[in-house]
Amino acid sequence: MNRLQLTLALLASALAGGAIGHSITRASAAPALASHSAAAAAGERRKPAVPFAQTTAQGALSAYAHSSRAGDSLDRMTQRARRDPAYLRELLRDYSFETELDKRGALLAVLQGVANQEVLRLGQQMAESGDPEQRRSGLELLKSFSLDVPEVRDLLSRQIQDERDPAMLKQLVDMLTPAVIASEDAAPLLNRLESLRGHTDPAVRASSVLQSVQWNKSGNNEEILHRAILDGDLAVRQAAIAGISASGTRSDRLKDSLLAIAADSRSDPETRNSAVFALQNFAMNRGEYALYRKAAELVIDGDGHEREYPQR
Repeated sequence: MNRLQLTLALLASALAGGAIGHSITRASAAPALASHSAAAAAGERRKPAVPFAQTTAQGALSAYAHSSRAGDSLDRMTQRARRDPAYLRELLRDYSFETELDKRGALLAVLQGVANQEVLRLGQQMAESGDPEQRRSGLELLKSFSLDVPEVRDLLSRQIQDERDPAMLKQLVDMLTPAVIASEDAAPLLNRLESLRGHTDPAVRASSVLQSVQWNKSGNNEEILHRAILDGDLAVRQAAIAGISASGTRSDRLKDSLLAIAADSRSDPETRNSAVFALQNFAMNRGEYALYRKAAELVIDGDGHEREYPQR
């Protein structure tokens, strides 16, 4: 299954469920830390003493990185952090200053597993930092929380409004995982997304289209998707096709646009595949179905082989 088809499947599954749940991002464990020699260990003992809780946290991280059962070590660290406030504070402090990617990834995984008010506060503090790395680290922590948490929702809404860097703006938009909240609370996010659908950067426009379709509960996604499928950028057109399949939005002009993409041999193969996939859920007369069948016969699968969609 190619990347866009995976997107289609995930979005369709999320939207079909009615109430879209919270998605929690887990950081992957980085490569194992290099083992210390006996001499290095001796040198370590000659260093000034550090607080016991900090030593324990660092030892746990080292065990986690070395362990062949890393998941078990991570679970033990998470459980301890939930019940031991002092240990959690040490982990939070270490995360604030850690620069090694492997250690920071392990710390992030533990803190995301805890996801309590202390983690939320640190995430807010770091996300408001003027330092780009600190800000990214803070946003990673905030991914642990649903947007039904007002502090997280307000921070993202405010930063989306103020952000000028397209790459960071896309990252912020991608964090808008739909949650069940009051329509009054969702309105500011929908307004932000509406303005971003006209952004000069196509990646921002594409992400905004997908998020708009997921957040919009009023059912009037057709205009959003029709404009996007006519966009001059391929990524935005692909986002529109994904949104059509995920939301179940139907109209004659969306069908006509999909047929045009599917039948155009100049279209990107991935986009044509997605258009054929989306068309399977549309009612088609014989003439339209003939165009669909002709396009389906030329669909290229992920291995580069032509394949034919089954009869409807």
